[in-house]
Amino acid sequence: MSDYDLPSETTLVDLLQRRAEQYRDKVAFSFSYNGDDEDRTQLTYGELTLKARAIASYLQQQGAAGERVLVLVRPGLDAVAAFFGCVLAGAVAVPAHQKLAPRLSSVVPDAQARFVLSTADTQANTQAAVDDLTDGQAPRWCVIADAAAADPANWVPPDIEADSVAMIQYTSGSTTEPKGVVLTHRNLLHNLEANRQSWDADDRMICVSWLPPHHDMGLIGVVLVTLYLGATTALMSPAAFIKRPMRWLEAISRERATIATAPNFAYGRCVERSTAAERAALDLSSLTTVHVGAEPVRAATLAAFADAFAPAGFKLEMFMPVYGLAEATVLVSGGSDAAVAGVRYVDRSALAQDRVVDVAPDSPTAAAVVACGRPRQDVVIVDPATSRACGPDEVGEIWVSGPSVGQGYWRRPEETAQTFGGYLAETGEGPFLRTGDMGFLCADELFIIGRCKDLVVVDGRNYYPHDIEFTVQDCNPALVANRGAVFTTSPGPDARAQLVVVQEVDRRGIGDAELGAVMEGIRDAIAQKHLLETHHVMLVAPLSIPTTSSGKIQRGQCRQQFLDGGLTVVADWHAPSQSG
Repeated sequence: MSDYDLPSETTLVDLLQRRAEQYRDKVAFSFSYNGDDEDRTQLTYGELTLKARAIASYLQQQGAAGERVLVLVRPGLDAVAAFFGCVLAGAVAVPAHQKLAPRLSSVVPDAQARFVLSTADTQANTQAAVDDLTDGQAPRWCVIADAAAADPANWVPPDIEADSVAMIQYTSGSTTEPKGVVLTHRNLLHNLEANRQSWDADDRMICVSWLPPHHDMGLIGVVLVTLYLGATTALMSPAAFIKRPMRWLEAISRERATIATAPNFAYGRCVERSTAAERAALDLSSLTTVHVGAEPVRAATLAAFADAFAPAGFKLEMFMPVYGLAEATVLVSGGSDAAVAGVRYVDRSALAQDRVVDVAPDSPTAAAVVACGRPRQDVVIVDPATSRACGPDEVGEIWVSGPSVGQGYWRRPEETAQTFGGYLAETGEGPFLRTGDMGFLCADELFIIGRCKDLVVVDGRNYYPHDIEFTVQDCNPALVANRGAVFTTSPGPDARAQLVVVQEVDRRGIGDAELGAVMEGIRDAIAQKHLLETHHVMLVAPLSIPTTSSGKIQRGQCRQQFLDGGLTVVADWHAPSQSG
């Protein structure tokens, strides 16, 4: 839980220097765009520390110590060195995605960073747009090539401690605009130890990762975990994975990786976009732990991946579902004594009333819920309306407390008080982080049901959109997995909520005449499995539904685009108007 024995190092500065002493000539990180040996570069622990000291020295000379520094660097070794350069300078790192809209247009004016650390190419492509977002207070731009050429001997160890702010980590923005979570060195070190304990990791770990280095799962769950363990990670471009997911698995096979980490959708995409011959050419038997998280974990996805890649030596027990969020640094739960991740089959009708009732796996009302391991922080399940702790087999909001919980949102006192200021009604115990996620505890493992803000409420009953979305995508192979959004609209303030389905469709092999049958199949499947009437079905073009940079569906933004007529429509059906 929250009483880990922390390392003797109290800051990331101490940690980096200690690892350089222990593993000076060991490769810490390598990078190649496609995950292969073409144009591969690498940094040993000693080289990383020297480069970070040079960047830190440069930043200190520019007056960046104690200031916020926007780290605007595309995935690669420069992004890793830039982050550690900020840390060693005593600056506050603000990792950001290099692409401007829409994420950066929220982050730049909110962070109000006085400095930007980037490559020359990124500066040339984005400076004008970034400067326009800063209300006339244009930041000072620092180019990594110039910074890395500084003398590392001029670096001055910063005057910081465990409770000094290390970084501002922006949330993914899946339900609202991105918000900056303020994280201290203590937050980060506590969570890194939680990660280590969750899967009993050590310095023999070899990881292959395509996760974006500005995102909590990629930066903290991969880059900082690698440093914490003294391990080795081969990085590749997120774009290379999206273009051809098998590059990731081929790199795992080539590197003899022991650990992999990705959101649920990534494993489904590997199954969909691979051939039997490509799978058989792999050797995944070196893997020991395969994290899956960042979004609801689907039992069907895990089973399909394990079945598809069994010829390559993959086993279902390699999967380790995890749960976390930026507000809690990253990891909240993960790791289990069970050999295989647990799946509980619960009744959908009971879930609509926030109750957990077991049913047979083949029951038409069964919803499969995957265990996301033991809590690694203090977790309480709470009724979000009354702030009272839930009883056994009751669904509620997941509340978290402990040293990993961040200090609040940057420049958002009201939202900080609301999200980080939960207190139990019966005892006054707190404060707790109100995660906004619904779930329950069973046998000391955490099960995630969905987001409070995404709940579909019809006639006073709660439905979880990802469960309905899975039903939709499972009813026809032309419907793209993990690429749909379910929400409600209302024609008036007192009118009954109307269910809307927006779903991407792959037109290959399907003609215009068949689209009507596909939409009818969607309505029938929802009626049969969820006892819900669908008011509107819209099929849209692939990759047209808005997502976060880590691939999460933005249901709220999709709903707004639906209302505004901004979606790329392939086919459309809606129930006849009742007004006539």
